Amino acid sequence: MSVKRKKLLIDTDAGVDDAQAILIALQDPDVDVIGITCVMGNADAKQVGLNVLRILKVADKLDIPVFVGCNDPLLGDKKPASDYHGSDGFGDAPDKEAPDESLLQSEHAVTALVRLAKEHEGEMTLVCIGPLTNVAMAIRMDGTFGSRLKGCYIMGGNHEGKGNMTTSAEFNFYSDPEAAYVVLNQLKSPITIVTWETCDRHSLPWDWFQTFHHSQTVFGLFLSNIEKSVISNFYQPFFDQGICKNYEVVDQYAVASAIFDDVIIEGDAVYASVELRSPLTRGQMVVDWSNVTGNEHNVRIVKKINTEVIEEKLQKVVS
Repeated sequence: MSVKRKKLLIDTDAGVDDAQAILIALQDPDVDVIGITCVMGNADAKQVGLNVLRILKVADKLDIPVFVGCNDPLLGDKKPASDYHGSDGFGDAPDKEAPDESLLQSEHAVTALVRLAKEHEGEMTLVCIGPLTNVAMAIRMDGTFGSRLKGCYIMGGNHEGKGNMTTSAEFNFYSDPEAAYVVLNQLKSPITIVTWETCDRHSLPWDWFQTFHHSQTVFGLFLSNIEKSVISNFYQPFFDQGICKNYEVVDQYAVASAIFDDVIIEGDAVYASVELRSPLTRGQMVVDWSNVTGNEHNVRIVKKINTEVIEEKLQKVVS
Protein backbone atom coordinates (compact mmCIF):
# COMPACT_ATOMS: atom_id res chain seq x y z
CA MET A 1 0.00 0.00 0.00
CA SER A 2 1.48 3.35 -1.04
CA VAL A 3 1.97 6.09 1.54
CA LYS A 4 0.18 9.35 0.83
CA ARG A 5 2.84 12.01 0.35
CA LYS A 6 2.83 14.94 2.75
CA LYS A 7 2.50 18.38 1.17
CA LEU A 8 4.70 21.02 2.73
CA LEU A 9 4.99 24.72 2.07
CA ILE A 10 8.08 26.17 3.76
CA ASP A 11 8.30 29.85 4.74
CA THR A 12 11.94 30.68 5.39
CA ASP A 13 14.61 33.33 5.90
CA ALA A 14 17.24 30.90 4.59
CA GLY A 15 20.22 30.80 6.89
CA VAL A 16 22.44 27.75 7.30
CA ASP A 17 20.05 25.93 9.65
CA ASP A 18 17.21 26.63 7.20
CA ALA A 19 19.30 25.00 4.45
CA GLN A 20 19.71 21.83 6.49
CA ALA A 21 16.01 21.85 7.38
CA ILE A 22 14.92 22.30 3.77
CA LEU A 23 17.22 19.51 2.59
CA ILE A 24 15.65 17.14 5.15
CA ALA A 25 12.28 17.79 3.50
CA LEU A 26 13.59 17.64 -0.06
CA GLN A 27 15.25 14.27 0.47
CA ASP A 28 12.31 12.53 2.08
CA PRO A 29 10.52 10.32 -0.48
CA ASP A 30 7.16 10.81 1.24
CA VAL A 31 7.21 14.61 1.12
CA ASP A 32 6.21 17.04 -1.63
CA VAL A 33 7.55 20.55 -1.07
CA ILE A 34 4.98 22.41 -3.15
CA GLY A 35 6.58 25.82 -2.72
CA ILE A 36 9.01 27.89 -0.69
CA THR A 37 8.18 31.44 0.39
CA CYS A 38 10.89 33.86 1.47
CA VAL A 39 10.85 36.52 4.18
CA MET A 40 13.42 38.94 5.54
CA GLY A 41 15.39 37.73 8.54
CA ASN A 42 18.86 36.32 8.15
CA ALA A 43 19.05 38.45 4.98
CA ASP A 44 16.77 40.60 2.87
CA ALA A 45 13.87 38.73 1.27
CA LYS A 46 15.32 38.71 -2.25
CA GLN A 47 18.68 37.42 -1.01
CA VAL A 48 16.79 34.73 0.89
CA GLY A 49 15.19 33.74 -2.41
CA LEU A 50 18.61 33.48 -4.05
CA ASN A 51 19.81 31.34 -1.16
CA VAL A 52 16.85 29.02 -1.59
CA LEU A 53 17.65 28.65 -5.29
CA ARG A 54 21.16 27.53 -4.31
CA ILE A 55 19.66 24.87 -2.04
CA LEU A 56 17.31 23.67 -4.76
CA LYS A 57 20.11 23.54 -7.30
CA VAL A 58 22.31 21.29 -5.17
CA ALA A 59 19.25 19.09 -4.54
CA ASP A 60 18.33 19.06 -8.25
CA LYS A 61 14.89 20.48 -7.35
CA LEU A 62 14.79 23.78 -9.21
CA ASP A 63 11.29 22.91 -10.39
CA ILE A 64 9.97 23.86 -6.93
CA PRO A 65 8.64 27.44 -7.11
CA VAL A 66 10.32 30.08 -4.93
CA PHE A 67 8.39 33.24 -4.00
CA VAL A 68 9.93 36.41 -2.57
CA GLY A 69 7.83 38.04 0.12
CA CYS A 70 7.90 40.74 2.77
CA ASN A 71 11.11 42.66 3.34
CA ASP A 72 9.84 44.74 6.27
CA PRO A 73 7.91 43.94 9.45
CA LEU A 74 4.21 44.74 9.65
CA LEU A 75 4.83 48.09 11.33
CA GLY A 76 8.04 48.87 9.48
CA ASP A 77 10.16 48.64 12.63
CA LYS A 78 12.93 46.75 10.85
CA LYS A 79 15.74 45.36 12.96
CA PRO A 80 19.31 45.09 11.67
CA ALA A 81 19.89 41.66 10.14
CA SER A 82 21.77 39.24 12.37
CA ASP A 83 25.35 38.62 11.31
CA TYR A 84 25.30 35.08 12.70
CA HIS A 85 24.97 33.59 9.19
CA GLY A 86 26.97 36.35 7.47
CA SER A 87 25.57 39.32 5.59
CA ASP A 88 23.91 37.11 2.94
CA GLY A 89 22.61 34.42 5.28
CA PHE A 90 24.93 31.83 3.74
CA GLY A 91 28.18 32.74 5.42
CA ASP A 92 29.19 35.06 2.56
CA ALA A 93 30.41 31.95 0.76
CA PRO A 94 30.48 32.78 -2.97
CA ASP A 95 28.97 30.54 -5.62
CA LYS A 96 30.02 31.38 -9.16
CA GLU A 97 27.43 28.96 -10.53
CA ALA A 98 24.49 30.15 -8.45
CA PRO A 99 21.11 30.02 -10.22
CA ASP A 100 19.97 33.21 -11.89
CA GLU A 101 17.42 35.38 -10.09
CA SER A 102 15.13 35.01 -13.12
CA LEU A 103 14.14 31.65 -11.61
CA LEU A 104 12.38 33.46 -8.75
CA GLN A 105 8.62 33.60 -9.25
CA SER A 106 7.07 36.97 -10.06
CA GLU A 107 4.11 36.26 -7.77
CA HIS A 108 4.48 37.72 -4.27
CA ALA A 109 4.93 35.18 -1.46
CA VAL A 110 1.81 36.34 0.39
CA THR A 111 -0.52 35.85 -2.58
CA ALA A 112 1.19 32.51 -3.23
CA LEU A 113 0.49 31.40 0.34
CA VAL A 114 -3.20 32.25 -0.01
CA ARG A 115 -3.48 30.65 -3.45
CA LEU A 116 -1.68 27.42 -2.55
CA ALA A 117 -3.73 27.01 0.62
CA LYS A 118 -6.87 27.13 -1.55
CA GLU A 119 -5.45 24.76 -4.17
CA HIS A 120 -4.41 22.22 -1.53
CA GLU A 121 -7.14 22.82 1.04
CA GLY A 122 -6.92 20.48 4.02
CA GLU A 123 -3.72 18.87 2.70
CA MET A 124 -0.98 21.50 2.99
CA THR A 125 1.18 21.81 6.11
CA LEU A 126 2.86 25.17 6.56
CA VAL A 127 6.30 25.17 8.15
CA CYS A 128 7.58 28.57 9.30
CA ILE A 129 11.29 28.84 9.98
CA GLY A 130 11.73 32.62 9.82
CA PRO A 131 9.90 35.76 10.99
CA LEU A 132 6.15 35.42 10.50
CA THR A 133 5.47 38.50 8.38
CA ASN A 134 4.40 36.66 5.23
CA VAL A 135 1.98 34.46 7.18
CA ALA A 136 0.46 37.38 9.09
CA MET A 137 -0.06 39.22 5.81
CA ALA A 138 -1.75 36.14 4.34
CA ILE A 139 -4.14 36.15 7.30
CA ARG A 140 -4.86 39.83 6.69
CA MET A 141 -5.44 39.17 3.00
CA ASP A 142 -7.71 36.17 3.57
CA GLY A 143 -9.20 35.52 7.00
CA THR A 144 -9.93 31.91 6.02
CA PHE A 145 -6.30 31.20 5.07
CA GLY A 146 -5.39 29.30 8.23
CA SER A 147 -8.55 27.22 8.26
CA ARG A 148 -7.50 25.75 4.91
CA LEU A 149 -4.21 24.41 6.31
CA LYS A 150 -3.71 20.89 7.60
CA GLY A 151 -1.47 22.38 10.28
CA CYS A 152 1.27 24.88 10.97
CA TYR A 153 4.70 24.24 12.53
CA ILE A 154 6.71 27.20 13.75
CA MET A 155 10.27 27.59 14.96
CA GLY A 156 10.15 30.66 17.13
CA GLY A 157 9.25 32.22 20.42
CA ASN A 158 10.21 31.13 23.89
CA HIS A 159 8.22 29.43 26.61
CA GLU A 160 10.52 30.19 29.56
CA GLY A 161 11.24 33.86 28.86
CA LYS A 162 14.82 33.21 27.71
CA GLY A 163 15.82 35.14 24.62
CA ASN A 164 18.63 34.90 22.09
CA MET A 165 18.26 38.46 20.73
CA THR A 166 17.23 40.29 23.89
CA THR A 167 16.98 39.06 27.46
CA SER A 168 13.51 37.76 26.72
CA ALA A 169 12.90 37.54 22.96
CA GLU A 170 13.80 34.92 20.35
CA PHE A 171 15.04 36.08 16.90
CA ASN A 172 12.05 35.18 14.68
CA PHE A 173 9.44 36.68 17.01
CA TYR A 174 11.70 39.65 17.85
CA SER A 175 12.10 40.46 14.15
CA ASP A 176 8.35 41.07 13.79
CA PRO A 177 6.45 40.80 17.08
CA GLU A 178 3.18 42.06 15.58
CA ALA A 179 3.27 39.34 12.93
CA ALA A 180 3.89 36.68 15.58
CA TYR A 181 0.95 38.06 17.59
CA VAL A 182 -1.36 37.91 14.57
CA VAL A 183 -0.37 34.35 13.68
CA LEU A 184 -0.75 32.94 17.19
CA ASN A 185 -4.08 34.63 17.80
CA GLN A 186 -5.71 34.60 14.37
CA LEU A 187 -4.38 31.75 12.20
CA LYS A 188 -7.26 29.36 13.04
CA SER A 189 -5.13 26.29 12.36
CA PRO A 190 -3.49 23.73 14.66
CA ILE A 191 -0.14 25.35 15.58
CA THR A 192 2.90 23.48 16.87
CA ILE A 193 5.78 25.62 18.14
CA VAL A 194 9.38 24.54 18.63
CA THR A 195 10.74 27.28 20.88
CA TRP A 196 14.24 28.62 21.39
CA GLU A 197 14.64 26.97 24.81
CA THR A 198 13.59 23.59 23.42
CA CYS A 199 16.15 23.88 20.63
CA ASP A 200 18.86 25.01 23.03
CA ARG A 201 18.12 22.15 25.39
CA HIS A 202 18.35 19.65 22.53
CA SER A 203 21.61 20.80 20.95
CA LEU A 204 23.71 17.96 19.52
CA PRO A 205 27.13 16.70 20.67
CA TRP A 206 30.09 18.35 18.98
CA ASP A 207 31.62 14.94 18.20
CA TRP A 208 28.53 14.11 16.17
CA PHE A 209 28.74 17.41 14.33
CA GLN A 210 32.39 16.87 13.42
CA THR A 211 31.43 13.72 11.51
CA PHE A 212 28.47 15.47 9.90
CA HIS A 213 30.49 18.57 8.98
CA HIS A 214 33.31 16.69 7.28
CA SER A 215 31.17 14.72 4.85
CA GLN A 216 32.61 14.88 1.33
CA THR A 217 29.33 14.32 -0.51
CA VAL A 218 27.77 17.04 -2.66
CA PHE A 219 25.37 18.04 0.12
CA GLY A 220 28.06 17.74 2.77
CA LEU A 221 30.45 20.04 0.93
CA PHE A 222 27.67 22.54 0.22
CA LEU A 223 26.63 22.77 3.88
CA SER A 224 30.20 22.86 5.12
CA ASN A 225 31.01 25.73 2.76
CA ILE A 226 28.14 27.98 3.84
CA GLU A 227 28.72 27.25 7.54
CA LYS A 228 32.46 27.99 7.67
CA SER A 229 32.02 31.50 9.02
CA VAL A 230 29.56 30.37 11.70
CA ILE A 231 32.03 27.78 12.96
CA SER A 232 34.91 30.26 12.85
CA ASN A 233 33.12 33.23 14.40
CA PHE A 234 30.70 31.70 16.88
CA TYR A 235 31.98 28.25 17.86
CA GLN A 236 35.76 28.56 17.66
CA PRO A 237 36.00 31.28 20.35
CA PHE A 238 34.46 28.85 22.85
CA PHE A 239 36.94 26.16 21.95
CA ASP A 240 39.81 28.64 22.21
CA GLN A 241 38.73 29.16 25.82
CA GLY A 242 38.60 25.43 26.46
CA ILE A 243 34.81 25.36 26.48
CA CYS A 244 33.18 22.42 24.71
CA LYS A 245 30.03 23.78 23.07
CA ASN A 246 27.30 21.63 21.58
CA TYR A 247 26.03 22.19 18.04
CA GLU A 248 22.81 24.20 17.90
CA VAL A 249 19.97 22.72 15.84
CA VAL A 250 16.99 25.02 15.37
CA ASP A 251 14.90 25.14 12.19
CA GLN A 252 15.71 21.50 11.52
CA TYR A 253 13.51 20.54 14.49
CA ALA A 254 10.46 22.37 13.13
CA VAL A 255 10.68 20.76 9.70
CA ALA A 256 11.37 17.31 11.11
CA SER A 257 8.45 17.65 13.54
CA ALA A 258 6.14 18.36 10.62
CA ILE A 259 7.31 15.30 8.71
CA PHE A 260 8.15 12.53 11.18
CA ASP A 261 5.76 11.23 13.82
CA ASP A 262 8.53 10.11 16.19
CA VAL A 263 10.32 13.46 16.61
CA ILE A 264 8.11 15.04 19.28
CA ILE A 265 8.26 13.16 22.57
CA GLU A 266 6.43 15.67 24.74
CA GLY A 267 4.33 18.77 24.09
CA ASP A 268 1.73 20.83 25.92
CA ALA A 269 -1.43 22.45 24.55
CA VAL A 270 -1.71 25.97 25.98
CA TYR A 271 -2.77 29.50 25.20
CA ALA A 272 0.11 31.75 24.19
CA SER A 273 0.41 35.28 22.87
CA VAL A 274 3.19 37.80 22.22
CA GLU A 275 4.12 40.89 24.24
CA LEU A 276 4.06 44.03 22.08
CA ARG A 277 4.24 47.03 24.41
CA SER A 278 6.85 46.51 27.11
CA PRO A 279 10.31 47.92 26.31
CA LEU A 280 11.79 45.12 28.42
CA THR A 281 9.92 42.14 27.00
CA ARG A 282 8.72 43.17 23.52
CA GLY A 283 8.66 40.10 21.27
CA GLN A 284 8.53 37.58 24.11
CA MET A 285 6.02 34.76 23.78
CA VAL A 286 3.87 34.76 26.91
CA VAL A 287 2.43 31.37 27.86
CA ASP A 288 -0.62 30.93 30.08
CA TRP A 289 0.59 27.77 31.80
CA SER A 290 -1.98 27.98 34.61
CA ASN A 291 -4.97 28.91 32.43
CA VAL A 292 -5.32 32.25 34.21
CA THR A 293 -6.95 33.89 31.18
CA GLY A 294 -9.35 31.05 30.52
CA ASN A 295 -8.60 31.41 26.82
CA GLU A 296 -8.90 28.42 24.52
CA HIS A 297 -5.61 26.68 23.79
CA ASN A 298 -4.16 27.97 20.52
CA VAL A 299 -0.75 26.28 20.32
CA ARG A 300 1.09 23.08 21.18
CA ILE A 301 4.53 23.81 22.59
CA VAL A 302 7.15 21.13 21.99
CA LYS A 303 9.13 20.48 25.15
CA LYS A 304 10.99 17.26 24.46
CA ILE A 305 12.50 16.01 21.18
CA ASN A 306 13.95 12.70 20.03
CA THR A 307 17.41 13.90 19.06
CA GLU A 308 18.39 10.47 17.71
CA VAL A 309 15.86 10.90 14.91
CA ILE A 310 17.28 14.31 14.03
CA GLU A 311 20.84 12.99 14.01
CA GLU A 312 19.74 10.18 11.71
CA LYS A 313 17.88 12.48 9.29
CA LEU A 314 20.69 15.03 9.11
CA GLN A 315 23.28 12.31 8.61
CA LYS A 316 21.15 10.94 5.78
CA VAL A 317 21.24 14.35 4.07
CA VAL A 318 25.04 14.26 3.76
CA SER A 319 25.46 10.52 3.15
